[in-house]
Amino acid sequence: MGCKAEAAMRFYTAIIEKAKDGFGVFFPDLPGCTSFGKTVEVAAANAYSAAQAHVALSREYGDPIAEPRATDKIPAEKGVKEKARLLIPVEMSDEPVRVNISLPGAALEALDRTAKELSLSRSGAIAYLALARESDASASASKARTTAGRNQSKSR
Repeated sequence: MGCKAEAAMRFYTAIIEKAKDGFGVFFPDLPGCTSFGKTVEVAAANAYSAAQAHVALSREYGDPIAEPRATDKIPAEKGVKEKARLLIPVEMSDEPVRVNISLPGAALEALDRTAKELSLSRSGAIAYLALARESDASASASKARTTAGRNQSKSR
C-alpha cells in the first residue's frame, strides 16, 4: 500500500529567487512552471499550486511530465540569485476521479468565465481554484505564525 502512495507522489525542486517586488519561483524540471509571492513564505505556498496546476494541465493536453531530478543534481543557473530550494510534492495519480456536481446557473456561468480566462477546461478550473485556495490558506497560516512569533518577541 505504501508503494502505491509513493508512486502517486513526486517531489520537484522549486527554486525561489529574489525579484523586483518579491520572490519568483521556477521549477527546472517543469519547464514553464513559475510562480511569485511578496514574501518567501507566500512564494513557497504559491509554488505548490503552480506545480499542481502545471502537471494537471500537462496531463489534460497529453504533454509529457519529466521525472524530477535530485536537488543536488540541478546546477545553479547563471544570473539567478537563489534564496531557497524547496521540494514541492506533486500528486501524480494516473486516474482522474470522475465526479458529478450540481451548480446554480450563475455559478456555472462564473466557472465557465473563469475557465476561459485561465485557458482551462471546467475540470481544470475547478482543480486550479481548489489548489489556489488551499495555497492561500497555507500562506495565511504561515503569515499568522510569523506575526504571532513577532508579537511574542516584542512582549519579552
